[in-house]
Amino acid sequence: MCVSYLSQRIIRPIVMLATLISVSGCSTIYSLAGNGASKYGQDVMMPYLLTTKDFPLACATGESLTSVIASFGQYTTSVNQLSVLTNMVGGLCVHTQAQKAHLNFLRLAKMNHIAAAQDARIQSKRLHTIAAGRQYKAYQALHSNFGEFGEECPMFSDDYEQLVWILGTVSAVQAVLSDTAGGGEVGVPKNLAPKAIRAAACLDTPRGNIAWWGLPKAIKALLSSILPGAGEEGVDQWEQMAIASKIGDKSGVRISRALMAIGAENAGKIDLLKSLIRDQANSISNTASNRDFVLLDAVATDMIIGLSDSLWTAETGHRTPHGSFGTFWDDAQDDTGLDIDFGDF
Repeated sequence: MCVSYLSQRIIRPIVMLATLISVSGCSTIYSLAGNGASKYGQDVMMPYLLTTKDFPLACATGESLTSVIASFGQYTTSVNQLSVLTNMVGGLCVHTQAQKAHLNFLRLAKMNHIAAAQDARIQSKRLHTIAAGRQYKAYQALHSNFGEFGEECPMFSDDYEQLVWILGTVSAVQAVLSDTAGGGEVGVPKNLAPKAIRAAACLDTPRGNIAWWGLPKAIKALLSSILPGAGEEGVDQWEQMAIASKIGDKSGVRISRALMAIGAENAGKIDLLKSLIRDQANSISNTASNRDFVLLDAVATDMIIGLSDSLWTAETGHRTPHGSFGTFWDDAQDDTGLDIDFGDF
């Protein structure tokens, strides 16, 4: 009697679980797993990654987990916000590789190795295309989570949602730029750029700019400087980007200056670009990275170093010398009486 009672107590829940699985299939389990993965990523993984300056490690993590996270999307929408961030990181990883291929192109072209230079440029375009695809997926995940991009400002439930929103907006901008550099193979809609202006405006408030390092203002100003008629009449967009950069300096997250530097390069403002590179070198020497967002500040510096490397390589054939970030080949040098420069390159 006792054995029979215990058997019923043990077997009954197993039968109920088996019945549940047979009725609902595996979708319930996968939904639970997806929700769990999303919560772990939001509460543990992403905050941890954001505190490290090890960009290659963040790249490896983002690239390895992006597909895993996205695979749960068919069972739950809770992974969308995390997908924005992992695709953004994955896009930055390939952008770095594309930049290296571009440096090879500049170097080989300077040496008049035409065929090899063409090959490097082809490689750069292919990598930009991959980057654009990932960055566009980040935007699509943002769209799936918050609705149509740039039409109405969402009601953010917490700071994490604001973070996802502003970084997803940056990814949308990067998707347009990367697809253009890659020859437009991904087909990122060009109207995504003006939409990004409206999206950034949702956080372009005194509180929003202080909280997010001047980035909302920087996005609006950058795109308004590029798109004819997009900016407010009488507003100096470069001044707005400079204000955003100063906010980023104080907060220890200098992405706003990185965007301004990209804009300066795009506009052919080489003197301004050099000045921004010097400012970045001085800023990181004087103000520590925000400890909660070390990775983002490291990415900003890496982007600006990439622009410095392009200038150095086009002029001298090599990238920025080690330990010389913020300086240039034509800076006045102290007369040491030596005929040979034994600097550490």
